[in-house]
Amino acid sequence: MKKKSILCYGDSNTFGYRPTDSRRYPWGVRWTSLLAERLGEEFQVIEAGLNSRTTVIDDDIEKDRNGWKTIDLVLEMNWPLDLVIVMLGTNDMKARYRAEAAEIAEGARTLVKEIRRLHREVHPDWMPRILLVSPLLIGEKLRDGLSGFSESFGGERAYRISRELAPLYRKVAEEEQCWFLDAACTASVGCVDALHLEEEGHRALAAAMEQKVREIFRSVQ
Repeated sequence: MKKKSILCYGDSNTFGYRPTDSRRYPWGVRWTSLLAERLGEEFQVIEAGLNSRTTVIDDDIEKDRNGWKTIDLVLEMNWPLDLVIVMLGTNDMKARYRAEAAEIAEGARTLVKEIRRLHREVHPDWMPRILLVSPLLIGEKLRDGLSGFSESFGGERAYRISRELAPLYRKVAEEEQCWFLDAACTASVGCVDALHLEEEGHRALAAAMEQKVREIFRSVQ
């Protein structure tokens, strides 16, 4: 039986960044691994998370963080895919990028379009479904200058923008005819840095992802 392949394309919260020591949560804690365990043998979950990855913004400090510029390579490495989960936008809120919510949502749209363009031109006989996931909400600790990430994200500004993204991402998903999940309705960032998921958050997000993934595949049977 052919397994259904799911690519999880995201940032540090997909990578599994552990805020207590800046290392990586192990398999069995990361939401991607929990999703794989919950879905079972019929599915293959592929982790493609990278710390500091943006939707379409180049970073002068960290190399190769522009998600649009690297997504083709990741797709080709893992082709064929049945579903691509895109969960990006948090790092676009960094103060030095000066991006507002509408610009970040358009960056997410660009990724959706690029996934489809690549498949139309290179693999026209195989078009994966796409699940667009809006970012988690920035926590109050970061807003109030008490997180190690408060300065780089601009505190209050990122806190505000994170609360504006979900309806814009939903609109993009509707217009681009792909699936949508609001991560902030299912999971919360932890208290350590108010930016990254902790273990409870990974469990909550995995449960919501499983429900959405099963809904997607039921709809296309």
